[in-house]
Amino acid sequence: MISSSLKNNLLLSVFAFVFSLGILSINYWHYALLFSLSIFAAYQWLFERKNHWIYLLLGGIIALCYAYLLSPFSWAFATFVFLGILVYTYEKGIQWRKIPYLKPVLISLCWFALGIAIPKFALYGHIPNQDFSHIMLFSVLAVVEDLEDRAVDQGHIKTIPLYLSKSETEGLIALWLFSYLALSSRIDLFSERLDIKVLSIVLAIAPLIYFIYLKKSPKINHRYFDFILFLIGLLHLLG
Repeated sequence: MISSSLKNNLLLSVFAFVFSLGILSINYWHYALLFSLSIFAAYQWLFERKNHWIYLLLGGIIALCYAYLLSPFSWAFATFVFLGILVYTYEKGIQWRKIPYLKPVLISLCWFALGIAIPKFALYGHIPNQDFSHIMLFSVLAVVEDLEDRAVDQGHIKTIPLYLSKSETEGLIALWLFSYLALSSRIDLFSERLDIKVLSIVLAIAPLIYFIYLKKSPKINHRYFDFILFLIGLLHLLG
C-alpha cells in the first residue's frame, strides 16, 4: 500500500519539475528532472521512517548525474554535495533542524540552489538578478510547513509561527506571497492570450484565496502552495 507521504512527495516532485522547467525552459529538462528527483529523495528521506537505503541509493544516482553535467570538480557540484549533507544531517548528527529559526532559511536556500542557482550558473555562468525573487516563494513554502507543524514543534524547536501568533503568521504568509507575485514580470492580467490571462488572474488572487481558506480550515493544506509552484512554472512555459 502506498503511504500518504509517498503520494504527497511524488505530487510535490511533479510540481517542482514543472516549476523548474518553466524557469529554465524545456531545452534544459534534464536539470528540471534532477531537481524534482532531488526534492523527492530528500523529502522521502525526511518523512519515511523505513527503507532509507532506497533514498540514499537514489541520492547517489542523482549525484552521479550532476557530476556528469556539472563536472565533479566544479563549485556547482560542490554546492550540490553540501546540500546533500544538509539533508542527511537534518535530523541526524548535527540536527540543524533544531537550531532556532534556521529551518525555513536553509530550506528556501536549498530549493533555490537546486532548482535555479546550480543549473543557471552551470548554463550561463551567473544567476540573473530577477531569479533571486524566487527565494521569497520558497520561504513562504517553508513557513507554511512550520505553521502546519506548530503543535508538533511546540516545546521542541523554535520557529517563526511559534514566535508570532497564528493570525500574525497567516498575515505574514499572505503578504509574502503577494509581494512575490507582485514582483513577477510574467503575470499579465491584460494579456491578449486567454491562457496567460486566466493563469495571471488565478495567481493574482492566490493570497486572498489562501486567507479565506485559512478562516474556514483549522489546518493548512500546504498542497495549495505546492500547486502554486505548478501554476508559476506553467505561466513561464506559456509565456
